[in-house]
Amino acid sequence: MMAEEQLKYELDAEDGSFLLSLRTELRWDKQAFRNLTSAMYHVALDYQGADSLPTWIAHGFWFCDTWVRDWTTHENFPRPEQEYYEKSLLLLSDLAHFLFVGESPYSDETLERLACCL
Repeated sequence: MMAEEQLKYELDAEDGSFLLSLRTELRWDKQAFRNLTSAMYHVALDYQGADSLPTWIAHGFWFCDTWVRDWTTHENFPRPEQEYYEKSLLLLSDLAHFLFVGESPYSDETLERLACCL
């Protein structure tokens, strides 16, 4: 599946997606999170330098950066281990930065490595 198709699948909260497991099962699925962030990274890379973005992509990046944090900071949400959780939220923010600003917040391959392997 191409990155944009994978991103659409994730943002539409299809079966097995990170957003679906987070919302309906109250479960942080690490593999599904990697699928989401990898797709986000590659889509942002594909649109780097573009004059415009499809609205659904812009909305999806914004939604992931804001809603995931809001949903999972509830005191009763069963979050993953704290260090991983904090890095994950930062990664969503960094990916949104990459899409909207057009540059990685890192001077090396850190963003790609985290997006594909966190």
